[in-house]
Amino acid sequence: MASSGTYNFSMDIDEVIQEASEMIGGEQTLGNEPKSARRSINLLLQDWQNRGVMLWSIGTSTVSLTTSVTAYAFSSATVDVLEAVHNRDNRDIQLQRISMEEYMKIPNKGQTGRTTQYAIRNGRDFATMYLWPIPENSTDTIKVETFTYLQDVNKSAVETADISRKFLPCLTAGLAYNMAIKRPGVDMNRINMLKTEYEERMLRAMEQDRERTNLLLKPRIMV
Repeated sequence: MASSGTYNFSMDIDEVIQEASEMIGGEQTLGNEPKSARRSINLLLQDWQNRGVMLWSIGTSTVSLTTSVTAYAFSSATVDVLEAVHNRDNRDIQLQRISMEEYMKIPNKGQTGRTTQYAIRNGRDFATMYLWPIPENSTDTIKVETFTYLQDVNKSAVETADISRKFLPCLTAGLAYNMAIKRPGVDMNRINMLKTEYEERMLRAMEQDRERTNLLLKPRIMV
């Protein structure tokens, strides 16, 4: 017998909800459960981003600078900035990130020059990047590595979750746990089992979703 030769496995939201319901067991509750399940999925995805950065949500964008403009706002989809470099004549120079408290203590925020530092204010709706020194021309750019919110789940049919498929096992288990909490009559031992299974699957997925680079630590010996 031959294997399929395909690598396209995915699950739409309907299938995720069905799998989670089967994990809970017992009779399904109809009515508002699909809507409730989609809400739980959105809350679950938000909780994942509170735990750490998902690699597939990272992207590089370019910010065009304007002479003497201090602050640059990102879209509402941006959670935070991971790294930033200043580009001039196709040469990138790494910028130092400072806290907003450190930025506020800079005495001359209107000083112009080649930007060397930036601070991020994470507002309720969007993040804003503050530069220092402020741009001395309108030809330089800032390249930023940002991570964004995962896309919302709005429909059960045809739509898929905005996740890597390696996270599908923990999505189904996490949804089963959250649905079991809300569904009346589910045995507490079953709920605890679902929680344990979810956390184990989540741990395995997070261990796989990481950068695979070598870490070299050099001690600094002071004489």
